[in-house]
Order: sequence, then structure tokens, then C-alpha cells
Amino acid sequence: MNVAVMAVPLYILLILLELAYERWSGRHTYRLADAVTSIDTAVLRMLLEGPLRLLLVVPYAWLYEHARLWTLDPASPWTWLLGFVAVDFCFYWAHRSLHRYNLLWGAHQPHHSSEDFNLSTALRKGAFQTAFDWPFYLPLALLGLPLPLFLVLLGVQLVYQFWIHSQHVGRLGVLEWFMVTPSNHRVHHGQNDRYIDRNHGGVFIVWDRLFGTFADETEAVRYGVTTPVRTFDPLRLQFSWWRLLWADAVATRSWWDKLRLWWMPTGWRPADVRARPWPKMGSEKFDCPSQTGLRWYAFAQFVAINALTLVYLASVKQAGWLLPLLLGPLILFGCVSLGWLFEGRRALWRLEAVRLALLAAFALAWGLWLAPAQ
Repeated sequence: MNVAVMAVPLYILLILLELAYERWSGRHTYRLADAVTSIDTAVLRMLLEGPLRLLLVVPYAWLYEHARLWTLDPASPWTWLLGFVAVDFCFYWAHRSLHRYNLLWGAHQPHHSSEDFNLSTALRKGAFQTAFDWPFYLPLALLGLPLPLFLVLLGVQLVYQFWIHSQHVGRLGVLEWFMVTPSNHRVHHGQNDRYIDRNHGGVFIVWDRLFGTFADETEAVRYGVTTPVRTFDPLRLQFSWWRLLWADAVATRSWWDKLRLWWMPTGWRPADVRARPWPKMGSEKFDCPSQTGLRWYAFAQFVAINALTLVYLASVKQAGWLLPLLLGPLILFGCVSLGWLFEGRRALWRLEAVRLALLAAFALAWGLWLAPAQ
């Protein structure tokens, strides 16, 4: 049971409610290109979630079967309660480490790359993050938390984090002291000097208070990262930080620096390449003006791509391997094409023509062979 996927209708409802509130209040935090890019990164993560989740599930199951110290009763409310707290504790250290080291930050930076902050930002995911944060949860297997219950609790913990990505919820009184709220999570997404690498908790802010990483929201938040990605291509932004590291690794003359820069603190660079400038956040948000007709076309294609994604999710469990294998590249192609459309790239229409031709071929194959065979 994938709790996060089951919550997709709730995500859609809350985003629509936030958009309706913004229309009523006149306070706008959404831009079409940015919001679509955020949601498309979630689509990319869904495409990779199955194989990457094995990196967590396989060692967790082995440790639970062969090395657990206790056997916790999954029917006990105490197992659920203490297990949930333990999952969030492990998440805190995983999240903090993702901010701490160059290589790991590359997997998490996509989540912070938006210069807006709204409920769609919660869906902007690092597609490869699971490949780096899974070891932090293995102690729970040693403690005897059953794998099915662990996955449910991890999903619930992730769903909780959706609603805290909002600028429309103010401070929540006593909850600010022990729960992660929109106020203290806005701090986490700030590029202000005093906000960087603060408030890593997922559900409970007490971890940040205990371990010295808490900061209160005392000044207006500037959202985004200090080294901006400047793209609406959801695939390109997944590699934004790693591309900078690779360029430094190639340019530096020191073989030791070529190897160690990946594991150094985030932002560390070899001395002989520091003069090469990295992109810096300006006063204006990254944007690419487009015509109204193109925006409507982009929105229609966005709806179609997400409809295909729902078919993909349903087919993973029900239709074997062939349909997901065909749908996955089509969905990826569509997400990249949307990013190119928003950026106004010259090669867009050639890419879009190829994509639509492939989509038509898939529809024909589905009608003639795949659907009748089921």
C-alpha cells in the first residue's frame, strides 16, 4: 500500500482550494510554468520509485528477518505511535544529511529549486533522493518495526508534509513549539542567510530544537536556492547541482580534489576553480514569457500527461510489465517537452511533433493489440 500515491486526490483537492482562495483574496503565489514543473518532477519520481524503493526494501527486509533485536507487534497502538516518532527521527537525520554534503544535496536540491512556495512545491521532488536516504531508516529494522508498517508510517509522514508548503497559513500558537508548521517550514525553504540549513524536521520540529538547527520565521522569506537552476525542464533540474560538481571535477588539476569534492560539505569547491563563477540568484524570478494560446496548450498537455500517469500507476500492478514499459518513456518525453515549451526553446516543435507521433502510435497499438489482449 503506497499511502503517498493514495493521497493524490487529496493533493489535487487542496491545490484547487488554495488556487480558489488566491483568486478570492487577490494574493497569488502560483505561476503556471513553475507549478507544472513541480508536479512533473513528482511524476518523474513516480516513474523511478519502484526500482529505487528496492534499495530500501531489500536490505530492510533482510535486517528485519536476520538481525532484529525485538519483534514489535504491528497490532499494538504503541507500535504505531512510537514507530511514527522513530520514522520522523530518522527522516530528520536523512534530511539534514541531504543538505550537508555535495553529492547528497544534488539529490535533494530539486525540491528547493522553486522560487515560489505553494502546495505544488510540496510535489517538487528529487527523483533520485531515495537512492541516498535509504540507509538512515535501516535502524528501524534492527529495532523490529515490521516492513509493511514501516512503509505505511513513512507514507503518512510524507503526506503530512504536503500541507506545510503554503504561504497562506500564519503562526499556529503552541503547535509551533513541537510540530512542523507552514511557518517554520517556510524558513526551511528560504535562501536568507539565517534560514539556510534550518528546520529539517518532517512532522516534529522538536528534533531541530534539540539538535541546534531551529530558526524562527522573523523576516520575509526569499524562496529558492542560492545557486539557481533556471530551467522548467523537470529532467534537467534533477542534475543541476551534479552538473556543477562535474564541471569542477573536470576543471580542477588536483586528483584528490576530483574525488573528494563529492563528499565535502555542500558548496565546497577546489581552490583552483573557485574563481569560475557559479550562477547566482538575482532579484527577479526565472521566467519565460509566453503567449496565452501556448499556455492553454501547455495546460491541456499537462492534463493529458497526468492522465497517462494515472494509467501508468494503475497498470504497474494490473497489466504486467509491457504497458508501464511503453508508457514510462512517453510520460518522460511529455514532461521534458512541457519544460521546453515554457522556456520557448527553438527545438520545441520538432520535439513535440515526435512526441505526438509516438503518442498516436501508442494509442493505435493499444486499440489494436494491447487492450484486446487483456
